[in-house]
Amino acid sequence: MRVFVTGGTGFIGSHTCQQILDAGHSIKLFVRNKAKAKAIFGGKVRSVVTGDICNVNDVKKALKGCDAAIHMAAMVSTDKGDAEKIYKINLAAAKNVLGQAVESGCKKIIHVSSVTAIYNPKAKKLSHTSPLGVAKNAYGRSKVDCERYARELQDDGAPLHITYPASVIGPDTPNLTVPHEGVIANLYGIGLNMPSGAQYVDVRDVAQAHETLLSKDLKPGRYPLAGHYISWKELYAKIEKLSGRNLVTIPIPGFTMRLIGRTVDVLNPLFEANTPITHEAMVYATKWIKMDSSKSEKELGLKFRPFEGSLIETIQWLERENYITRDQAGLLSRHSKR
Repeated sequence: MRVFVTGGTGFIGSHTCQQILDAGHSIKLFVRNKAKAKAIFGGKVRSVVTGDICNVNDVKKALKGCDAAIHMAAMVSTDKGDAEKIYKINLAAAKNVLGQAVESGCKKIIHVSSVTAIYNPKAKKLSHTSPLGVAKNAYGRSKVDCERYARELQDDGAPLHITYPASVIGPDTPNLTVPHEGVIANLYGIGLNMPSGAQYVDVRDVAQAHETLLSKDLKPGRYPLAGHYISWKELYAKIEKLSGRNLVTIPIPGFTMRLIGRTVDVLNPLFEANTPITHEAMVYATKWIKMDSSKSEKELGLKFRPFEGSLIETIQWLERENYITRDQAGLLSRHSKR
């Protein structure tokens, strides 16, 4: 099968591409930067096309000869000045890629969505049956409206699957992600002991899910990829246990973090600060709603890697790439005599 791929040079994308290459498929990468694609894949991907993901002709031309398509590309930014741009580009790209993949006759299409697309702080749980989310920031709204469009295609009979990765961790990322930056922040020795927690999934499990959706004959569906729920208290305890370090954990109420997020939202435009701390982000961090992956486990035969193993490999990779020091890695350092 020849697979058209957007977002292939990102964290999820690069691992997904490697997985489907290992399964014997060929790939046509649609990218902005050929040099970056070559640095990641070397000569493993022979067909690399550059173009504007929002341009109809660029995507139509690139889709020729492809049997399947995976859309993973999305613009992410916490800069308030990028808000309108993020919304317009992400929605236009999804409509362009998914819509034309359907028109071109692709037999299988995968839209990599986000928990943001179905998140609602008032829900009892998140699952494949969850309605559209209630996000208010530009990125969140773009994911919700991309999700709405993808569901419309499904309702019209398109051979389209949707996946919802939680917080993705693991080694070998071309660019640091928010979960990676969170681990790095904790390794400075301080943890905010907030209520709630997060769900972490290994990037290789996400990649396996995507390859399985290409290989198995399944009806179009929606597949949460949640991994493991870990409270913030548990996370800090695991980091201490694995690294042999003592973290300073600061108890802080959820409403305080959400208030700080609101304050940052107001001050950001005044000082042009670029920070991941927003009210919406703090709602996720302090009011996480657990996501149910039972459908993915049953239909895809997916068995999520143990969280500790993923965390170990993430920290070890961060040290190898000099994102953290040997002291921060502690017992997990390659220099450790453990």
